[in-house]
Amino acid sequence: MDQFSAGKSAVAAGLKILVVDDNVDAANMFAMLIQFEGHDVRTAFNGAQAIESVQAFTPDAVFLDISLPDMTGYRVAEQLRRIPALDKAMLVAMTGYSDEDHQARSEKAGFDHHVVKPADHAYVMQLLDQAACRR
Repeated sequence: MDQFSAGKSAVAAGLKILVVDDNVDAANMFAMLIQFEGHDVRTAFNGAQAIESVQAFTPDAVFLDISLPDMTGYRVAEQLRRIPALDKAMLVAMTGYSDEDHQARSEKAGFDHHVVKPADHAYVMQLLDQAACRR
């Protein structure tokens, strides 16, 4: 059994996930790994696309980069938290920033979790299990 098969979760299967990162290759690779686990995944590459995507898609979880070209991930998270349809959605900051200041800013902006890149696949699966329980 390979490392990805071992991580599959029956609880979290079929979630709607939005991956937001201005690094197109990183976003697409992360999205493919989550799709492999049986989820419906969409990608966005800036804050405006993320906000537009959630209007039609209503994800269960959003993995959101902090450094985006048009606005910060903090600002995007604050705007997403104002959308009533996303009140149960899990917001996960995906960033290279690991210091306490950025973690505090993530929490203040409405993120549920602050994950430093590269994200551990098993930990991401645990987060998706949590997101499934929030539905």
